[in-house]
Amino acid sequence: MKNRTLLTISGFLLIILGITSIVMKIIGVHWVFLGFLEWGGSLLSFILKLFMSVAGFVMIAAARINWEAEKRECAADDEPVA
Repeated sequence: MKNRTLLTISGFLLIILGITSIVMKIIGVHWVFLGFLEWGGSLLSFILKLFMSVAGFVMIAAARINWEAEKRECAADDEPVA
């Protein structure tokens, strides 16, 4: 994977924005640039912010996996046993 660093940084950004926007909503403030998430109501905005955080964790996990080693292991498992 060529863009591991970019994917990791994007994941961290999504996690930070998602979690801080949930905490800030509890306090009563919000990020101005994420204001469009509030248009659907409180429940929808909470679900979308939670999804942002989960997507960030998935992006970081996907960036940290060594896909070449996984391909080799899967190819070795597919060989017939004599």
